Amino acid sequence: MLDQRARVLVAAGLSLLLLPLGLTLNPEMGLLPTGLLWLLGTSLGLFPLTFRLLLGASGLLALLTGAVLFTPFTALLVQGLVVREAPREADLIVILGGGMHCGAGELEASSLARLEKGLELWRQGYAPRITLSDTVGEIFGDARCPSLGRVALERVRALYGAAGPEVVLLPEMRTTRTEALAVAELARTRGYRRILLVTTPTHSRRAVGAFRKLGLEVWSVPSSEPRFDLALPTPADRLLALTPITREYLGLLKYRLQGWL
Repeated sequence: MLDQRARVLVAAGLSLLLLPLGLTLNPEMGLLPTGLLWLLGTSLGLFPLTFRLLLGASGLLALLTGAVLFTPFTALLVQGLVVREAPREADLIVILGGGMHCGAGELEASSLARLEKGLELWRQGYAPRITLSDTVGEIFGDARCPSLGRVALERVRALYGAAGPEVVLLPEMRTTRTEALAVAELARTRGYRRILLVTTPTHSRRAVGAFRKLGLEVWSVPSSEPRFDLALPTPADRLLALTPITREYLGLLKYRLQGWL
């Protein structure tokens, strides 16, 4: 049986090895929470019972990680999240907000992919106008973070000038739910009936469900997936897919419990 010092050393090592998995699930986790999480895991080695719990949890996580990396399990989970429908003539193209690089004040890759798809649909003549989400900085963990929608609008204007699409900014957007409510109000006041909904593929099931719950006539036309190969051909792709998969299934659960789906 290991003595206390040995248990603490083993616990520290296991906690350190598990941190990359935790950061994969929550990439926004800062330095302080990451350090505290490691110290918490290390402290589990102080007592035989908590050390055994740590060993058991580590073994279970190892099995789950193996299933994610080396089996079709991840691909099946992704397939359950994607709703892809043929675009058709509509009144409005709704481009949902994605992420921001707050320090640089730039759109994150998923936001760029959504904007690109929305503009592609506009150029093809499916609808004369688009929406962009005028976000508040707090949703990205930094009150000074610029609005995603306004940064995207600058890009649209730089590309097309006055010849670009009509742009409707949805004010103070925080979640997919607030975007759905804002679009429902917009459709009611302006008489819009048909909507093309653009988001990244793994977000599409929750998004289209939230919009249809409000009685909107919506077709889901996802963008490309810039963060990983959607076919998941490699273990690295499957690991990168783990973050959006986890978030979306937790999001689906939350939205169902709230009655938003």
